[in-house]
Amino acid sequence: MIEMKGYKINSLEFENKVENGTQLKLQNHVKYNVNYIDSENRCISNLHFRVEDADMQPFEINIEMEAVFTFEDSDEKPDIHVESFDQIFPFVRQIINNTTSMAGMPGLLIPMMKLNRDTVAVGKPENNDDGEMLN
Repeated sequence: MIEMKGYKINSLEFENKVENGTQLKLQNHVKYNVNYIDSENRCISNLHFRVEDADMQPFEINIEMEAVFTFEDSDEKPDIHVESFDQIFPFVRQIINNTTSMAGMPGLLIPMMKLNRDTVAVGKPENNDDGEMLN
């Protein structure tokens, strides 16, 4: 059983310099990593989520969050990866919704996202110097 023990926002950036009434074509990008501390049955996840306009309008939200989870010896790492994401992602959605609504615009509710267990790569991170995020 994977259990979230707590989370924190490491950074939150919001830019909205578009004219009122401008139609935006929003794109979501996500990068999610989990660092395991096997000896303690604990892991720390890092989620970086970005929303931006496809037409390069001056609108962008960047949020980076970290969460601590515990797990059982019997839990497999791909399952931990997917289930930890499923637990932290609703917080990201709510923070983005609150931020946009408090900024005087309609609250932005991003769609739910699910990771596919079969595509989770467990091991050392690949060298990704360009900082590319998944769409």
